[in-house]
Amino acid sequence: MKKIVLIAQDRAALLHAAPFVSVFRKKGVFEPVLVRVLSPGNRAEHDELASAFGLPDELRVIELEPGTPVSQTASLMLAFGQLFNEIEPDFVAPGGHDHASLAGALTAAKMGIPVISLDAGLRSYDRAEPEEINRLVIDSVAALHFVSEHSGLYNLMNEGVADERILFVGNTAIDSLVTLMGVASESSVLETLSLVPKKFVTVLLKPESSGNRDSLCKVLETLAATSTVLLPGIPASAEFAGGVPGIRMIDMPGYIDLLRLLKESAFVLTDSAEFEAELTVMNVPCLTLRQSTARPSTVEIGTNVLVAPDEEEILKRATVILSGKRSEKTLIPEKWDGAAATRVAEVLERAE
Repeated sequence: MKKIVLIAQDRAALLHAAPFVSVFRKKGVFEPVLVRVLSPGNRAEHDELASAFGLPDELRVIELEPGTPVSQTASLMLAFGQLFNEIEPDFVAPGGHDHASLAGALTAAKMGIPVISLDAGLRSYDRAEPEEINRLVIDSVAALHFVSEHSGLYNLMNEGVADERILFVGNTAIDSLVTLMGVASESSVLETLSLVPKKFVTVLLKPESSGNRDSLCKVLETLAATSTVLLPGIPASAEFAGGVPGIRMIDMPGYIDLLRLLKESAFVLTDSAEFEAELTVMNVPCLTLRQSTARPSTVEIGTNVLVAPDEEEILKRATVILSGKRSEKTLIPEKWDGAAATRVAEVLERAE
């Protein structure tokens, strides 16, 4: 039986990789080996998601040592080299664009093992993002590029990738969303927090964010006058609480509870690109405090709006959403249907 190594470090990578474990085992052509790179703080969430996906206990875990991105990438390449020598995989599929995915792709390419690029061709065109550099490098060494949206097709063709190496299959993270929303629907987090569906706003901010604090604080105070504003416990968010009525600080919930909160939010305000695809599929408006996105489909036909750090634009959009007069027609991007992993598997079964 052929073997394929699936690599995941951050949560986004796991959401892309996890659906393949059940798909490959059901089809019986490939033996999937899921490798999870974990730091101590990720263990609880990993256990939660592993249980929700029904992942096997025998998945491989590599403990991530503290260090710089360079030292971590180097140590991971050494670990992957030993692992690939042991397993002798036919393909290596990095799940995302984190440092472990980069290390796994580079190691496989050096060892002559074909690399599969999942979610290929995404480009934010912001070289300050580590993920953007990783995307470019992984795509450059990949033998096959599985694309999740049309922008990926255009980007790869413009970069000179041969047409026969580009395959449009959809977004495998949406396969995970379909699985996890079934579990999240049973969550009691709304009752626990005494929240009414669509009567609260969720604000997700990256811990390292700086941005215009004063401006954002004014936005949240204004929103809190008409709606509950939920701030899951990110240290950078603490200064926004300030005793303002209507702003609620909570501990960061587990991923399943967080999905339920996002699904039931009136809208989400965030400076992260992490949930753009999921919110589009859930039809929840997303105001993103960024000037670019690697997933333009979520802006062009989905629920995502890039508002940068623009106080006036945020409040204008928020007022329309909260009034119930939102008029934009949104769609789910093509092949974001929960069957992307199956399409990838069918292609790989025919590959020599």
